[in-house]
Amino acid sequence: MTKVPSRRLIIDASVIHSAGETVHPVSSACRECLTGVLIICHHAVLTEKINEEWSRHLSRYSRKWRCSMFAKKKIDPPSSRPISLRLDAFSPLSKAAIEKDLHILEAANAADRIIITRDDALKTALAETPNGLRVRDSFRWINPVTDGSAPLESL
Repeated sequence: MTKVPSRRLIIDASVIHSAGETVHPVSSACRECLTGVLIICHHAVLTEKINEEWSRHLSRYSRKWRCSMFAKKKIDPPSSRPISLRLDAFSPLSKAAIEKDLHILEAANAADRIIITRDDALKTALAETPNGLRVRDSFRWINPVTDGSAPLESL
C-alpha cells in the first residue's frame, strides 16, 4: 500500500457540527471524513477564527476527534495569506457569503489549498465573476456528503 502524503487541510465548522454518532447519512459521512483525517497522516490547520467556529459547533464525536487530533499533534499552527478579490464586483448576496468565510480561503491559501466543507455558499458565490472563478478553481473542495471520504486518500 502506498503511503499518502501528509496534507494541511482546512475543515469548516459545518463538517465539525454535522459529524455525529448516528447512522444518519450526513452524520456518518462527516464522521467518516474526520476519522479519515485522523487515521491518514493529514493535519488540520486551526486559525483563531476557525477555532472559535469549531468551539460553537462541536458535536460529541467531533469534540473527541479534536482531542485526538491535538494528542497526535495533528493540529497545525495558524497562518493566512490574503486573497485578492474585488468584492465590489460581486452581488450583495455573494459578497456577504465571501466575507463570512474569507478567513477559510485565506487559511487554505497558506496551507495546501484543500477545504473540507458541507457549505457550498462560498464556492457558489466565487463562481459569479471570472476572478472569483479563478480563485475558486485554485482550491480543492471536498464535501464529505457528496464526495465521501475517498478523496482524502488521493490527496
